[in-house]
Amino acid sequence: MTDSTDTEWEYKIIRTSDGGLFSGDTGPMEDALNSLGGDGWELVDTISDSRGAGAGSGQTALVFKRPQA
Repeated sequence: MTDSTDTEWEYKIIRTSDGGLFSGDTGPMEDALNSLGGDGWELVDTISDSRGAGAGSGQTALVFKRPQA
C-alpha cells in the first residue's frame, strides 16, 4: 500500500448555487456525483458562502480530490 504522504493530489472545485443544489430533483446531482466518482474523484469538503441575504442566497463549492496520474 502507498503511504499517503507520498501521494500527490489534484483537486477540482465545482461551484453551485444553494437553491440549485438543495432543492428540487436530486437525480441530476446524483448522476453528476456518480460520474465524478467513476473518474476517481472523491468529495472531500463543501464550502458554503452565505454572504448577503441569508441562507440560500450564497453558493456552495464542492471540493474533490484524486491521486495524480
